[in-house]
Amino acid sequence: MTPENSFTPPLAFLVTAAGSGKRMGGGVKKEFRKIGNRSVLETTVLSMIEASVFSYGLITCPFGQINQTQQILSSLTGKLNKHKIKIEFCHGGGERQESVFLGLKHIEENLPSMLERGIILIHDGARPWASPALIRKVAEGSITHRACAPVTPSIDAMKQISNDGIITAHLPRKETVGVQTPQGFIFSDILRAHQSASRDGRRYIDDTEIFSRYIGDVHTIAGESANKKITFAEDINAAKLEISR
Repeated sequence: MTPENSFTPPLAFLVTAAGSGKRMGGGVKKEFRKIGNRSVLETTVLSMIEASVFSYGLITCPFGQINQTQQILSSLTGKLNKHKIKIEFCHGGGERQESVFLGLKHIEENLPSMLERGIILIHDGARPWASPALIRKVAEGSITHRACAPVTPSIDAMKQISNDGIITAHLPRKETVGVQTPQGFIFSDILRAHQSASRDGRRYIDDTEIFSRYIGDVHTIAGESANKKITFAEDINAAKLEISR
């Protein structure tokens, strides 16, 4: 699928890379760490480029680290030019929800055509293994259904617990799933949803929750078992081990 023969741009991606990565521990932030010859963030953005559906991309960065992020992604300049993707950078916030909202506002101000008919795919910078095929399917689902997210079946027994750690409900496994990114939306819808969420004082786990609360249903497609998010230091070590085999 290409922008020329499948649908009309603008179609954009927003990659969040502004988090502090507290669960990773100290040192280099996880998006900047290397797996093989590339950083996690390079690998993430490369998959978005190779999906061949975007005309614009935005990366949210930690405060004061835009230049560093640009330098890390400079290796992809040739591929960005080949696919005719304009990429920009902006500062994110202390939490993912704030970073996404800041990114959406940046796009609203700098690419106003997105408000008319744009589709936005929001993706975790620390989720480098989403395949280009999955990204295209999310884009297609977003066009058809207004909102689309990839999901995987629950493997563990899913429980609900109280604040003091007591199991309060045993959830049917067939009725629960794990939600991945990228998550795709009509841009004007998800912007409006985030505007409302920024005023309600609640903290949301992801963009599908915000969309569901303020706009409507989110369509799902099958995700990929390989599309894991890097959260802990051992996730990086496991990936390096897999590459070395």
